[in-house]
Amino acid sequence: MLPVLVMVAAFSRFIAAVMLPSRQTMDLVAGMWQLLSHSFTAVPHELWWDNEAGIGRRGRLTEPVTALMGTLGSRLVQMKPYDPESKGIVERANRYLETSFLPGRSFTSPADFNDQLSQWLPTANTRRVRVLDGRPVDFLDADRAQMLTLPPVPPVTETMTSVRLGRDYYLRVGGNDYSVDPRAIGQLVEVSTTLARVTVIRAGRLLAAHDRCWAARQTLTDPTHVTTAAVLRHQFQTGPPPADGDHLVRDLADYDRAFGVDFTTGAVTSDGEVA
Repeated sequence: MLPVLVMVAAFSRFIAAVMLPSRQTMDLVAGMWQLLSHSFTAVPHELWWDNEAGIGRRGRLTEPVTALMGTLGSRLVQMKPYDPESKGIVERANRYLETSFLPGRSFTSPADFNDQLSQWLPTANTRRVRVLDGRPVDFLDADRAQMLTLPPVPPVTETMTSVRLGRDYYLRVGGNDYSVDPRAIGQLVEVSTTLARVTVIRAGRLLAAHDRCWAARQTLTDPTHVTTAAVLRHQFQTGPPPADGDHLVRDLADYDRAFGVDFTTGAVTSDGEVA
């Protein structure tokens, strides 16, 4: 069961939604930015949230959420625990999605879910809302006029971590294992995680790029990494090839002198002892 982030404009009742891979902080931050920048194309003065652990607890927001609010120039208000009535507009939108969008549909992947949702939302936003005596899409411009403009610099929405690559050349991200170029084994690498991609880089060199898996306990392998690992394993087992000049070659004349034999005259000059 994957979470769906739903945002509703308080005045126009305009709905925006997207499925996310998890409820972790950076996924929520990326989801909020995606909806604000693509669906609303504006920033509200306040964002109301329930008591979500990925957003913050006990009145203290997480650092990524605080950074997002600073970039947006907005304010995030967290409701008290067990107080769904404070965000009843969103709760009604959730119920509307459950009863009008989900029934009778089947989905082959999270991408398919988001595709179908993006196609359905324009229809949902043209429904007639009794309290407005009109359609949400007709009141969206009035909402945008009271909102803030999008920031000139997009906020940070990707997770960046540093980890040392183990001997099995796999990294665990979000409960899944992703292969990395085995030539970086033992080195510190930078792992970038977005909603769609997992990328591994070291010193500006790309070591791995995978589509992010939204399932759990999966292993994702790049065939080129397996081939490289096989080559490195073979080189380690056989040892490096000898370089030019490394071969030990002894002059045979040394043995002649040791045994006191002169092949040019056929004489033996040795006193019977071997040097």
